[in-house]
Amino acid sequence: MKTFKAGQKMPRFFSIKSCIFAALKNVNQTCFMEDILPPFKKKTRLRYRVAVIGGGSWATAIVKILSANLEHIHWWVREEEIVEGVSKYGHNPKYLSSTFINPKDVKISNDLRQVVSKADYVVIVTPSAFLQKTLEPLHKSRLNKKKIITAVKGIIPETLQFITDFLHTEFAIPMSSIAMISGPSHAEEIAQEKFTFLTAASENQELAADVAKMFTNRYVRASVSKDIKGAELAVIMKNIYALGAGVYSGLGYGDNFIAAYIANGVKEMKNFVNKVFPSDHCLDDSVYLGDLLVTAYSRYSRNRMFGNMIGHGLSVRVAQLEMSMVAEGYYAVRCIHEMNKIFQADIPIAETIYGILYENNNVSSEMKRIAEYYI
Repeated sequence: MKTFKAGQKMPRFFSIKSCIFAALKNVNQTCFMEDILPPFKKKTRLRYRVAVIGGGSWATAIVKILSANLEHIHWWVREEEIVEGVSKYGHNPKYLSSTFINPKDVKISNDLRQVVSKADYVVIVTPSAFLQKTLEPLHKSRLNKKKIITAVKGIIPETLQFITDFLHTEFAIPMSSIAMISGPSHAEEIAQEKFTFLTAASENQELAADVAKMFTNRYVRASVSKDIKGAELAVIMKNIYALGAGVYSGLGYGDNFIAAYIANGVKEMKNFVNKVFPSDHCLDDSVYLGDLLVTAYSRYSRNRMFGNMIGHGLSVRVAQLEMSMVAEGYYAVRCIHEMNKIFQADIPIAETIYGILYENNNVSSEMKRIAEYYI
């Protein structure tokens, strides 16, 4: 760079701004965000026609991911307030309200039949407790010719069915046409475009690969798995153990203890998954262990938050009223309790949490009692 003697006047074109830009050329470029993320090859938009069912945080985050890749996205939500917010202003006013959704790329409606009719792939992102009611307006024939991607993290409470089994039996959808997408992920970090790994699982590996393509963009990578049943059960159970981590935190237990608790939860989850679906499940994969860890420790975790309230002495009813979103672990633990009457697996943590939430057992004494058996 050219230097100037004291008192010498700089040329008019030689501004401070140009000095800064020149200096930046010599800065190590790894300090910029685009270089923190692994390389991602830009691609033209995919031509899959996709519908998303659900209006909450995770549904909004999924719409954001997909809108980076797809030309045709149709989005169903129940609330007219969300329809107006997205279509007029590009924001979901109730969930992740700072996230921009381009109304030109995403067509939003509260007409479920119309939204589903425009898609070849349907992504379902509603709480498991409300799934039956949400899909009631649809005739079976509306879904059984489509590819279904479930992002639901729970069990149907009324029938104790896994989401994939419910879709298969109630809507006659072949298992080869069903996939699931799972974390470890929190919607809030997706909204902030923080680097995230997802897993697309299906018995049909071609479908899983298609789903992984849809969900891979600049800040999300999606891998493929054929272990849809194991992953689906693990997603359900991790919410229970995360809720328990919140209870211990609310009771005043520290990180040292909670780490040991999580390790015991991993063993219990492995025991139950292998009992229900005997197979070679790789429980150290991110779809299993990673999802459990982020749900147990993250400040965004609804299940940890719900458990924390219980640990602080709130009743189940009051904790539910305090939550603006659904904690799936509350419903999951009852379903797992009922399911285990058949399988008779050794799941003392899950059974203890069930007793606290549904049988009004003493929180402090029960969590202390079960802690004596951790190793």
